[in-house]
Amino acid sequence: MSINLNSALWKANDLKDEKLYAALLLAEGDRRLAALLQPPADHVSREADLPLDEGSRRHAMCPDLYRSTQTGSINRVMELLGFKEEMTCVKDDIVDPKEVKLFLEDSHEISKRTNKHWGHGDGLCTLQEVTAEKNTVLHIAAEQGHLELVETIIGRDNTLLVSQNAMQETPLHLAARAGNRRMVSLIIFLAQESGIGAYQVLTKRSIEGDTVLHEATQHGHEDVVQALMTVAPALSAELNNTSMSPLYLAVVRNSIGIVRILTQYSFSSALGRNRQNALHAAVLQSQEITSMLLDWKAELANRRDASGNTPVHYAASSGDVTIVKTILDIVPLAVYIQDHEGSSPLHVAARMCNCSAISCMIDLCPDSFELCDNQGRNFLHIAAQHGGKEINLNGRDLKNIISIINLVSRKPDLKKLVNERDNEGNTPLHYASMNGFTEVILHLLKVTEADTTLMNNEGKTALDHAASLDSFFLMAGAVATLSGYGATFSPERQDKVIKNWKDETTKWIDRVSDNLIIVSVLIATIAFSAAFNVPGSYNGDGIANLRQTRQYSIFLVLDTISMSASLSATILLVVSKAVSKRGSWISFSLSLIFLWISLFTMELAFVIAVSVVMGNGKTATKCIVSAISMSFFIWTVLAILNICSPANLETIRKFLSFTRKQTQTTRQIGIQFPKLASYVKRWNLFIFLNFLLYFTTVAILWTI
Repeated sequence: MSINLNSALWKANDLKDEKLYAALLLAEGDRRLAALLQPPADHVSREADLPLDEGSRRHAMCPDLYRSTQTGSINRVMELLGFKEEMTCVKDDIVDPKEVKLFLEDSHEISKRTNKHWGHGDGLCTLQEVTAEKNTVLHIAAEQGHLELVETIIGRDNTLLVSQNAMQETPLHLAARAGNRRMVSLIIFLAQESGIGAYQVLTKRSIEGDTVLHEATQHGHEDVVQALMTVAPALSAELNNTSMSPLYLAVVRNSIGIVRILTQYSFSSALGRNRQNALHAAVLQSQEITSMLLDWKAELANRRDASGNTPVHYAASSGDVTIVKTILDIVPLAVYIQDHEGSSPLHVAARMCNCSAISCMIDLCPDSFELCDNQGRNFLHIAAQHGGKEINLNGRDLKNIISIINLVSRKPDLKKLVNERDNEGNTPLHYASMNGFTEVILHLLKVTEADTTLMNNEGKTALDHAASLDSFFLMAGAVATLSGYGATFSPERQDKVIKNWKDETTKWIDRVSDNLIIVSVLIATIAFSAAFNVPGSYNGDGIANLRQTRQYSIFLVLDTISMSASLSATILLVVSKAVSKRGSWISFSLSLIFLWISLFTMELAFVIAVSVVMGNGKTATKCIVSAISMSFFIWTVLAILNICSPANLETIRKFLSFTRKQTQTTRQIGIQFPKLASYVKRWNLFIFLNFLLYFTTVAILWTI
């Protein structure tokens, strides 16, 4: 008896599985089954099973036979098959009243009623009958876990052990999928005992190339996997049609117990789809499985998938620092492996804005920051580039990009990355300027002291890229920030580089003014009507009932401001469409301010009106109404400041101070962006106006 077989017998004994133990005893003289205990060194073959030929087609299964097999009724199945001599006196596990009635009826009447229309000349069912999916009675019984019925059926026709359904699955496939370990062991034993051979049933593949071990693994049946790995551990080296091993499927399912069983064998395959291995999947699933696989085969960390990615690339993309550190503590050189595009794990982490992962990799491998991709970009290039259009930048990502910039500024050896140029000559500041995100530009300038005068291979500076942005708001913020910190344009003829924002501004004003005119007229109409539909109504003499109250007077003042401001905004909007370009911008800017005042005072007038009609009581209700009004106002202002702000207050101050100087840059900004300084000044006015409105509101609400 071989050492492998002896070991398998010990394991079967430990499992207390008599059938599995008996099957292994019968394997002593069976070379094929013994071969499954250890795969050959050059195991690469994957012989496909041929589908059943046309001559082996079976008859359709009659309903009674199907139902009886489903319920596990041995007596009924044997009667339908005509094996009365094998009918038992044992009570079936599941007894249906209708089935009992049929069982007691005359056999001739049963056959006549059940099999009349199913093509059975003698009135009896046969073991060759199959369901719509070509499942035999053995398939059904094995899937449902009817042990005695399976043993009885195999005793009549052991060839059903290797029968395959439409998906080329054997009864053992279905038993493994169902997770019935006793059924799996029984089928293996009966196959070996009957002369069919356990090798035949264990090595059959489904139409998808899955072995019984694949089935048990991907459905998470740990006890079935334990049994199969006892009798045929070589199955763990097999791949299905999509090149996925049982171990890979176990990791994807996050089945820690199955992974532990499969990794007890050095020859188990770890391959998965697209040339991934189990560790690629593990780093996205579980810290425990990752450690388990590294202890089993540490070299998995260096292996690439079809795109050249290692498991460290995957871990860096997820941002799980614990897993990144776990891998690099064992295989530190994995951080230097680059994919087919030249991206290292550092580039991947930067693309996903995972600052903690970048910090971890640099701490463990200090020189890894020098790696550049195929375009010559370091990880700071990627962070600056993907802080813009290529990802949906949210608050968390922006915070992490700024953290990456701060990390670079804190480490002296990393500071050279700030002004490092890629194959096209672009620095990280160039990329940040192309995307126009002011916060990223500001931190590169303020924290890392990036050089604003560097030109790329096309001769463009960061300010040139900022000036090329299509969005006015992004352009305004980027240009204001860069010029405030001394950035310059590249030396070019001014008539060749000017982007005529005058025409763009005029088109934008014409488009927006049409809608704003409607809004302003509507506000004026509402305010006019409110003055004559006053709170508290009128008395018999046509005089307002609440005219003596202070709140009523405040209401009239606010309503008058709202109507007057909206009328002024309407007039200015009409004028902006008729006057010159310069006058159009001024009229439009003033109309926005008046419209904002009108909307705000109308909202405040509503709060006062509610207060006055409620009288002197109801203080809690008045406070709630006031709080709701103020909350919406504050959140609206904050949203506008976040969306439309050209820069923070410090940058705005620097820019306005810079525009007072007579330099080539200020002259070019004045020519190319004549409205930029005006826009920044009016933005300051908007901020001041909202502070004034806020304090005015607090003072008015305090009086009520």
